[in-house]
Amino acid sequence: MVDIAVCEMESKNAPCKALKLQLVKVMVKKDDFTDLQEYDEIVTIEDAQKAFPDFEAFKKRNRFSEKNAFYLFEKIKNEDDAATLKPYVKKLPNGWVDLTKLNDADKEKVLANCSESDRINAWDNLTFDEMDAACASCPLAWNKGKDCIGTFGPETSGLPAIAEKYGCPIVAEAVEASRSGKKYTAEDAKELLREAEVLAPVLINEGKMAAHRYSGPVERLGMIAKACVAEGCGFFFI
Repeated sequence: MVDIAVCEMESKNAPCKALKLQLVKVMVKKDDFTDLQEYDEIVTIEDAQKAFPDFEAFKKRNRFSEKNAFYLFEKIKNEDDAATLKPYVKKLPNGWVDLTKLNDADKEKVLANCSESDRINAWDNLTFDEMDAACASCPLAWNKGKDCIGTFGPETSGLPAIAEKYGCPIVAEAVEASRSGKKYTAEDAKELLREAEVLAPVLINEGKMAAHRYSGPVERLGMIAKACVAEGCGFFFI
């Protein structure tokens, strides 16, 4: 399935932008910055075997399998078992460093040696209700006021072929652009708006089935184009 979304970080008014730029946690190698990492509370298999002579019954009660290399203390379902294992709990670095708890010098060191992809920002930390509220007030929430992403259609969509026929190059390459990761500019949004206005009335010429299948996607293309033009930002297919 191909979706279409805005480049929200190019907008000055997107409420999520500042939060997405605010890093909260980053992932480091397990052997790096062990004194700064967050920890998981675990119980080793060996300690669990010491605590429970009927080890198989313990695993069954807590739904553990043979695949476990150790047991996360928070995953122990039986309260009595948890109380028994409390003295055996060990702390294991999990790789995450909370940047909000670091001084400037340590933060600089961590950021110079952390993962470029495994990161958590302030937006990620919001609840779904908080995200929904922020999106509802965003000028880029073109998709019925809910968010800034919507469905273009399946990769087998016939809309690109129709778009090529009527001189609409952006829509014509939508599926390929989703594969290549191509990003479009605010100027391209003006062209997309033109293409949506061209395609809307001609769909009926392509038959009732085409009009039924593609009128919705064309309407959404026009909506996202208007939002991007108004906010001066680009868009992309994914």
